[in-house]
Amino acid sequence: MKALMRFRVGDLSLLMILYLFVGLFILYPLGVVFSESFRVVESEARLGLDNYVKFFTDPYYFETLQNSILLAFLTIAATSLIGIPLAYILSRYPIRGKMIFTAITLLPILLPPYVGAFAFIIFFGKFGTVNLLLQQWGIIDEPINFIYGLHGVVLVNTIHLLPFIVLNMAAGITRIDPSFEEAAEVVGASGLRRTLTVTLPLTLPNYAAGVFLIFAYTMADWLTPLILGQTSYLPTIAFINIAYHFTDIQRKYMGIIATVLATLTSIAVLLAVRKYVEMRSYVAISKGTTEEGRIIKISGFKKIAAYIYLIVVSAAIMISPTVIGIAAFSRRWMLTPFPEYWTIDNMRILFIELPGWIRNTFVYSGLALLMALPIALAVSYVLARSNMPGRDMLDSLFTMILAIPGIVVGIGYLVGYGRELPILGISLARIWVVMPLVLAVRRLPYLIRSSYASFLQLDQSLEEAAEICGAKRRRVFLNISLPLIMKGVFAGMVIFLVLAMQEISATIFLYKPGWETLPIGIYLQWNRGTEFGIPAALAFLMIVITFILLLIISRIGQSILGGAFGGR
Repeated sequence: MKALMRFRVGDLSLLMILYLFVGLFILYPLGVVFSESFRVVESEARLGLDNYVKFFTDPYYFETLQNSILLAFLTIAATSLIGIPLAYILSRYPIRGKMIFTAITLLPILLPPYVGAFAFIIFFGKFGTVNLLLQQWGIIDEPINFIYGLHGVVLVNTIHLLPFIVLNMAAGITRIDPSFEEAAEVVGASGLRRTLTVTLPLTLPNYAAGVFLIFAYTMADWLTPLILGQTSYLPTIAFINIAYHFTDIQRKYMGIIATVLATLTSIAVLLAVRKYVEMRSYVAISKGTTEEGRIIKISGFKKIAAYIYLIVVSAAIMISPTVIGIAAFSRRWMLTPFPEYWTIDNMRILFIELPGWIRNTFVYSGLALLMALPIALAVSYVLARSNMPGRDMLDSLFTMILAIPGIVVGIGYLVGYGRELPILGISLARIWVVMPLVLAVRRLPYLIRSSYASFLQLDQSLEEAAEICGAKRRRVFLNISLPLIMKGVFAGMVIFLVLAMQEISATIFLYKPGWETLPIGIYLQWNRGTEFGIPAALAFLMIVITFILLLIISRIGQSILGGAFGGR
């Protein structure tokens, strides 16, 4: 064993290549954005803290930082209040139709949140379905503001990000040894007290993972608040200042400062969450548990309450996909509770006039997967099968990508690779390859986690036996390791494609005419004031594609959680 884990020249070379990749495509673009934030407006050749001083002394910009943090914590609180009971019910109670309720809970993963924002405007807007029906029934005289404001952004984010809490908590709950909870019951702990003192503390690492993902996503989402008419948030003001006021030097640098602060805040939360989890011990001697964990039979009022809760939450989740599906085949859905004219022209336009957007989505995502797969396999191999110094740092650097907003990555590539490369004599940002490259970098951590988890589940003795028989390291990997881990890796590949197809934060800064993808097309159609039918058709197509990809995961026996987070 020690002989196999000794220092190897091949491991060192592989580690150096991975660090070179990190330096060129992660640290360099990120460093460009950070360095730009220190350029003084009056003299861009001089560096200083002037921009940061102006940002923090300007009441408006400082308020955007406060609003962003407030929005993140409100979203975490809302998803926790709804998601933890939902995860507990789905994990513990023998509910009829559990698979259906679980599938509905996963529906928000099928479409980006900005699409959900469109749907909620149609349904809850001042002249949306709900208000128009209430006025027709004589219940109200004036429209109620259900959606425009902070509460609306929290509502949309909560519905979309709910799976992050439910999936992580459900995974943690099902892994708890039933004997722990049974011991608490023996000494007289009630159901609520048992849950608060035993169940939830043991699932804290899972909850912490969900909290970080929600916080990082909220700090990076610029489009959902923009659609709902809210601009006083870090990512939104950054996009507006950089995309629409690039020639206004003062506003441009304030936008860059906003992206830097969003990144630093997310990284700080990531480090704080990891530190807090590492400070406590979650290891216990147990007899193990079944795959579905402990099942608690319920009856009477508790059973009725559980069903009511599931139905209410499921109904809220179904609003977005239902509205999108209806709008995709309708026109003139304005000032009427329901569409008055049905058509397939929206889909016809999509496939006849805009086929390039569909083609680009598949081509860029597919190429991104081809770029990311060897990197993910190499990183997971180094983490699981080598003892090289620096591998923990490598793991941290790739994990850090989750905390970097897409807008920072897009700006970094636009500015950093907008200049001609010294060796090649070309600008990377001016050729279409930059689109799949950015997608590969943005979604790489998910593929790494699934590959790494698959390596950990592989018995190392199989590889050792092959090496003892004289097989070279490369042959062992190709003939033994890769075939055995491919099932888990494939699930990660599908999740990678799902998330890559939804990416817009980074690509919106890099695309040129002819490079549009489905998410960019949705934004462009909305921004041009087009009827919602065409954007809805684009979103509906994304839902169908994503559903097929997730169905593939279920067919190979993998879970969404296992594919996205490596089952950890």
